[in-house]
Amino acid sequence: MKSVYVITMWSGGKPAKKWKAEEEPQLIAQGAGVRFISLGTRLPVQIIGSISVEEFESGKEEFENTIAQQWEKRRETEAEAEQTRPSPPDDSPKNVEPLF
Repeated sequence: MKSVYVITMWSGGKPAKKWKAEEEPQLIAQGAGVRFISLGTRLPVQIIGSISVEEFESGKEEFENTIAQQWEKRRETEAEAEQTRPSPPDDSPKNVEPLF
């Protein structure tokens, strides 16, 4: 499992904007903010002001993604098996044609 950092910018005692980052945010030179790479956009972000940083483990997301990938592979395997399965022999008489 890996850590995910949630950075929240606060305004008036309420959360105004949130970002996620894979790497721990770095304190900027003035000490009044942080710098990090946004997980959603992969762009560098620098925030100055009232912020908070929380660290979470991303195990749940990784677990859900792994399960989804396994189900998709299973569906693909079953679809391939269905395509390669021989069709049953046609037992209908050859001299009879359907009307509709």
